[in-house]
Amino acid sequence: MTVHDTIYRESFLKGTPFYHEEIPASRLGVSGEPVPYSLINDSLVAIVMVLCILVSMITVARSWRLICFQTKNLFRMPRKNMAEMRETSDEMRYQTYFCLQGVMLLGILATSVTAYYLGSDFKIGIYAVLGVFCSVFAAYSVTRELLTMIVQNVFFEKKERHLDNISRLFFMAVQGVVLLPITLLHIYFQLSVEATLRLLAVAVALPMVLHYYKSYNIFFRKRNAVMPFLLYLCTLEAVPLALLGGALLVIGNYLTQNI
Repeated sequence: MTVHDTIYRESFLKGTPFYHEEIPASRLGVSGEPVPYSLINDSLVAIVMVLCILVSMITVARSWRLICFQTKNLFRMPRKNMAEMRETSDEMRYQTYFCLQGVMLLGILATSVTAYYLGSDFKIGIYAVLGVFCSVFAAYSVTRELLTMIVQNVFFEKKERHLDNISRLFFMAVQGVVLLPITLLHIYFQLSVEATLRLLAVAVALPMVLHYYKSYNIFFRKRNAVMPFLLYLCTLEAVPLALLGGALLVIGNYLTQNI
């Protein structure tokens, strides 16, 4: 009999006919098992998701001019007088925010997928795991941007680079926007991992394909150079993406003690 049980019996039953000191007391209530960790029960993740929703609504509303401009010129080159249109500093900040949001959401989804396929018995705390995956996606984005900057500075003109940079940042921001509802569906509406991965593939691949088409129109269409365009994609997209996939597998196996 624990001290808590003794105090409870003496305070509640002592002085009544039901109090029998000679009978050992049993533990009150029913013993249960602790609830396993889940992102849906994480208060910090919930706060982050609410903030992402609020900030995304505000920034999308304030970026409407840029959205209309990019959508209008999605499948054709802008005219000369429109090509000089510059993004405002606020629009640059909004797009940068969406890129960072996309990195964070990819880290959350990667953590959930890893826990589903490889187990949730991580060597380190769950927030450290989230930080690791977010850092991996951030490193991938920075590395790809550095490679793109190096290659474009060598082979292409300043005006072409400027147009492609605007387009690339916009499509990266679009990914950050689209990933938010997918993450919310997965965490709070119990969307299956398989369905989440299919939606994630579409959300990541479609903006990338549109950006490839835009890059082809900017850099290679006038030169009629299909083969250099394919080499350009392999160098700046396929190889870093393959390295990212391998890094995620290795890190996931290491964090779940499978190697």
